[in-house]
Amino acid sequence: MESTKNFKNIKDYLHHWDLFFKEWKKDKKGTFNKDIVWKNRKGKGKTELEYDVLPQPYLGNIHDHSVITLNLNPSRSKKNKENIEFEENYLPKFKEKENYYEYAESFPTYDTHPFWKKQIDWIDRIFEKLGKETPSKNSEPLKPFAIEICPWGSQSFQKLKIDTQMISYLDKNVFDIIKKVNKHSKFKIVLSVGKAYYDFFEHKKSGFKLEEEISNLKNCPKNWPRHKRKNHLYNRRFSIWTHSKSEIKYFNTYAPGSNSTPGVHFDEIQNDLIKRHLQKN
Repeated sequence: MESTKNFKNIKDYLHHWDLFFKEWKKDKKGTFNKDIVWKNRKGKGKTELEYDVLPQPYLGNIHDHSVITLNLNPSRSKKNKENIEFEENYLPKFKEKENYYEYAESFPTYDTHPFWKKQIDWIDRIFEKLGKETPSKNSEPLKPFAIEICPWGSQSFQKLKIDTQMISYLDKNVFDIIKKVNKHSKFKIVLSVGKAYYDFFEHKKSGFKLEEEISNLKNCPKNWPRHKRKNHLYNRRFSIWTHSKSEIKYFNTYAPGSNSTPGVHFDEIQNDLIKRHLQKN
């Protein structure tokens, strides 16, 4: 059974995952079956977790990055053409490295994957509007540190069942390690895009407190963008949360039915919200 004790430090966290991958290389199915949290939430059909696809607990340089981003799980599946391309282009790089951190540190898919290309643009705009040096335009481009809620890949992520076991798992593997890593971030608010995070933050036992929320339906600013063709306000929500055990701020945004980042027409509203809470750090 996996220990519920938090990692002592970052080195302990990295060592844990390096050992995990040594086991996974030898016995993929056996390693999955030892994961007491995810083996019982393995999903079905598109949401089935695939033990034989390269897991991904995190990506990026844990000691030097632009910002921490929350992610649900690797969107890779044996059923997708995308994973075939990944295994051809990037799996050899993983096998060449001495340990997982050496592979993850370079964030190998950041410049090529469509999801991350959109994230690059969004993160750059946040930094630029706040008067900070744009991460991707540095002489040495600075990438985020992306941490996954679930390390196992699937075609589509399952609905996150929030219970005592899941809260305990995330406290150890996600939120406590973020507390340790955040001091290395150039931007001290953790970013998340999608309703799944909002639902978790909102749960009464999650340990999160809502600081501020704005949407087209709640506390709507006067400059909220309007859809020109349909002549109605865009449907999107922004919120800021604080984790009770760390006082670290978490930013979330989502639009119904979409995990896309906000368009440029939301930059002013989004960054005004961020500024109000950056000043309190």
